[in-house]
Amino acid sequence: MSAGKTLSLRRFVLAGTFVVATITGTQAQGPADDEADPVFVFNKVCYSQVPSIGAIRDMATRLAWQALEKSDLKPFSPDPNPEVLEGWDVQVGKKFFRLGLVRTAVSDKFKRSFPDFADGAATSCTLVLDGGSNAVKVSEGMQKLAGKDPASKDVPDGEFRTTTWAGGNENYKVFLISKAAAAGETGLLNVTILAKAK
Repeated sequence: MSAGKTLSLRRFVLAGTFVVATITGTQAQGPADDEADPVFVFNKVCYSQVPSIGAIRDMATRLAWQALEKSDLKPFSPDPNPEVLEGWDVQVGKKFFRLGLVRTAVSDKFKRSFPDFADGAATSCTLVLDGGSNAVKVSEGMQKLAGKDPASKDVPDGEFRTTTWAGGNENYKVFLISKAAAAGETGLLNVTILAKAK
């Protein structure tokens, strides 16, 4: 899923209708209850893993995450024919998250911006947050994780404000995205990585 395609999750987050299954005793390997902040979890289960699909699948199996139904996966990928489309409900301490993992061909938008990646793949991991995630604190955490200033900040997107960090090298392009609601809560965090064809 491209960075642009994550915008389609706006309706999904605003609806607020997803149900997260409680996984007794399950934690995302490491944080105590009071340490399970959204950026920590995002780094652990998404940012530090992609573009590896297998690493996230293995984590889901090992920690007994609840796999999503096919109908619940659709908001994560507007692309009708993704190579990979999987997702899970995750509980970390007292916090609840929904994770979507997608791999697609590189979008036309990215092809225009990065023609050398046209034959590659886009791997995206999105963490939908539970309520109560303070947007200011999450933004500070994402800034530290990215290690640089955002390429764009608080760009209006309906009822959301989107902040994007961009980086990478000659083989990979990396985009970090944080979407915060006007009410001051962060709705989702996303990392999308473009990889050149091998």
